[in-house]
Amino acid sequence: MFEAGIQLYNFMETFFCCTVNQKEEFKSVVQEHMLVYVVQGELDVLHNERRHHLHKGQAYLIRKNHKAHKNEYPSKDGTPFKGLFLQLKQPMLKKTLSEYHINLSGAQEYKSKSPYVMLPEHPVLTGMFKSVESWFDAGMQPSEALMEAKIKEVILTLVEIMPELKSVLFDFHEPFKIDLAAFMDANFASDLDVEGFAHYTGRSLSAFKKEFGEIFGEAPGKWIISRRLQEAKTLMENGAKPLDVYLTVGFKNLSHFSTAFKRQYGYPPSSIVS
Repeated sequence: MFEAGIQLYNFMETFFCCTVNQKEEFKSVVQEHMLVYVVQGELDVLHNERRHHLHKGQAYLIRKNHKAHKNEYPSKDGTPFKGLFLQLKQPMLKKTLSEYHINLSGAQEYKSKSPYVMLPEHPVLTGMFKSVESWFDAGMQPSEALMEAKIKEVILTLVEIMPELKSVLFDFHEPFKIDLAAFMDANFASDLDVEGFAHYTGRSLSAFKKEFGEIFGEAPGKWIISRRLQEAKTLMENGAKPLDVYLTVGFKNLSHFSTAFKRQYGYPPSSIVS
């Protein structure tokens, strides 16, 4: 996928490769553990006013059911940012735990509450990421069996390098039920679909829709689009351009944003002059 200087390649909603040619800010709620590796360029991850800076060859894990806030941008010499992203989904983690009889008894607990786990620079991790990168560079789609083998290799390597990650990766408790109205008001711009919002707030899809309707008086999908467009309109009236806001408010592409905006307000976003 190509959009406004962003190139995104996706293998089966599990492996992703993203390249950006200018500074881009991304906010999203991560439902599954996500492993991130910086191939080139620079990356900042932010949490509670703290900033972690990563550069070429560094990696981190963002824990499931957390909100990610990151800035991706080229290095000082102009080299575009390029990152690899790998989802470690719960079914595969459970399968790996069972097949390899990973011992959890007496495992050291990972005590930090930060959603980000900074990983040590390690030649084995680097080698695994490089092998994944080669698929993207060659434009090849790996087989499902090969992808599964690679994911298991990554999981086993992570717990070998950082044994305390066992308490993170193999924690299969469901997210607790949180205040729906407060969560939606704070996270409407996150790139989640309705099922994602239901999961993250600790509700079944049917329970989420029912409670949402009781609180907001309309269907969640309609409310989310409207709320995102309201936020975009406010930002543009204060000087931002459509190209600067559509990702910020949760739209995945500029065309969809422009169409939805015109449908709601009767004029295109490009007509707003601050």
